[in-house]
Amino acid sequence: MSGGNFSRKEFIQKSIVTGVILSSGSTIVSCSNAPSGAKERGLQLSNFSEAGIELDKLLKANTILQYGEWTPSQILLHCAQSIYYSIKGYPENKSEIFQNTLGKIAFWNFSRKGKMSHDLNAPIPGATGLQSGVSLSDSALELKKAISAFENYSGEFAPHFAYGKLTKKEYELAHSMHIANHLDYLALS
Repeated sequence: MSGGNFSRKEFIQKSIVTGVILSSGSTIVSCSNAPSGAKERGLQLSNFSEAGIELDKLLKANTILQYGEWTPSQILLHCAQSIYYSIKGYPENKSEIFQNTLGKIAFWNFSRKGKMSHDLNAPIPGATGLQSGVSLSDSALELKKAISAFENYSGEFAPHFAYGKLTKKEYELAHSMHIANHLDYLALS
């Protein structure tokens, strides 16, 4: 197979896969990720400026009720980790076929809705473990540093491990929705 020329067998296989994906895409990418007992705040973020405002609210909160296995600090470190990986490359990637089919459909669907949904306890594939015992202010600072590194980066971004190649604008949206998805279930008072 060279260029865009497929054998008849490859064409049929790709057509079947595409049909299955297109017919099941809305089901695949719209599953709920709500942690048991946690309430969604309806948070939607589309850029880093909005994410910064939400980070400030988090830092000013008197109490933060966490969900799942990660502390609020670890959640922020996880979000920072994802941003850094978009610059230097993710440790593990889904196949190019996945990235160019299900991954693209998922990103398109999330972008269309302005909201991401994913397993909130799942680490980035192949990523180093999240440090425990880091203060909320230090982890917020790390996330702000990651955002600044992203904004100041002028090179080519690494493909997202699931969505594949994204523009800088698409990546900012993906990271902002990722931050929102995690912070949405933290109860602040």
